[in-house]
Amino acid sequence: MAFKSTVYKEEKIRIARYAKALSHQAGIAIAKNWKNARRLFNDFREQSNIFDSCLLKIEGISYPLPKEVPGLLQKGAMIVDLREELETEIKAFGVDQIVFLPHSEFEEKWMALPLDKPLILADAVGIWSKKYAVLLISKGYKNIASLAGGIADWEKDGFPMKAGKYEPLNGVCACMIKPKERK
Repeated sequence: MAFKSTVYKEEKIRIARYAKALSHQAGIAIAKNWKNARRLFNDFREQSNIFDSCLLKIEGISYPLPKEVPGLLQKGAMIVDLREELETEIKAFGVDQIVFLPHSEFEEKWMALPLDKPLILADAVGIWSKKYAVLLISKGYKNIASLAGGIADWEKDGFPMKAGKYEPLNGVCACMIKPKERK
């Protein structure tokens, strides 16, 4: 009997600690209603740990594999496509939860990104997304990840794509490469 009450007391202490991270209202809710407090605690824990299930983590940054992203999108995450306009007009992620913010404009416009949504930064292969994930974390964003392999791995693994306005670029020589509109 003593063991059960000790476990219950420890759980209360643990939830109270998390309540400090929540707003003042959440703290009041804990004092008034234990069941509501437990729900708030679980919601907070789920929100703050959305990328904890990712297989790849390097230096505190999660790198979800393309196969992990659909589940993260269902939990409320959003892809931030960092590729330039011409790149997105050739091919794009075939998902609805996406925001386009080219890396050339990122340092001026990053403040427009929502603080309350988990963000998966993505580019062509994952170079710019790592740089800007570090920047956003330093600015106070908590739920930030960088898509491992970028859109290249996303497409290679067979995930939904949208055909853009232009055909992919190709040619014998770089001087002959010109964007060609789709018909």
